[in-house]
Amino acid sequence: MGKLSRMAKVPENWLLVAAFAFVIAGSSITEDASFWILIAFVTFIGVFGRKAWAAIKKVLDTRAEKIQAELDEAKRLREEAQGVLAEYERKRREAEDEARQMVEHAKVEAERHANDAKRALEETMRRREDAAMQRIAQAETDALREVRETAAALAVEATTRLIKDNLDEARANDMIERSIRELGEKMH
Repeated sequence: MGKLSRMAKVPENWLLVAAFAFVIAGSSITEDASFWILIAFVTFIGVFGRKAWAAIKKVLDTRAEKIQAELDEAKRLREEAQGVLAEYERKRREAEDEARQMVEHAKVEAERHANDAKRALEETMRRREDAAMQRIAQAETDALREVRETAAALAVEATTRLIKDNLDEARANDMIERSIRELGEKMH
């Protein structure tokens, strides 16, 4: 069978087969056109079939290779897109985490600033209260001093009138000198 299949692959052998079939069939075949069409077709297939099949096979193989290359490229692009998508998803999650941390930090900072402001306000109010209390105490001290001074001035004036009205000049001079001495002793 090996030798026969090799012979079938050579186009010239098909011509020999056609001629042999013509001789065997005799002259009755020559009158029928269908037979000649069959012989021509078999000869044509025998001669050009291999070349046509090789060309068709080459075109189909090239197309299959091109399709496979496109499929491989599509697969590579899909894997790359999935990688990029995974990277973007990871970055999105990181950004969300960072944003959440920033919000939490901002809340903590806002609370701290609010507490600082509250303490500062309380301190300011306490200082104002202390200052007001000091002013009140100073006003009380000033009022008491003024009352004492006024009382002392009134007492001096009343004493002066009484002395003028009740004392003579010699006795008044004696009392004035005694008062000045006593005052001098108390001051020093």
